[in-house]
Amino acid sequence: MTTALTQSATTSRAPGCRTCAGRPSERLYSIGTGQPRSLAKADDVAAEAGQDAHVHQSLSDDQYVVVRPVADNEAGQP
Repeated sequence: MTTALTQSATTSRAPGCRTCAGRPSERLYSIGTGQPRSLAKADDVAAEAGQDAHVHQSLSDDQYVVVRPVADNEAGQP
């Protein structure tokens, strides 16, 4: 199942991600890892989104998640 997230959803920080660099990230899209070519699809979505969008793997959800790091001063952040 492919899931396009319609609302802004902030993820927890990914300490090992150099692109996020300790910042929280906004979830843009997710797709189950068991689907055919799911990583390639997630990579394509990240490339189309631009703005430092990239793919994280969520082991707890068994999904690839396209995220974009957000600045601390962006609207909607706690």
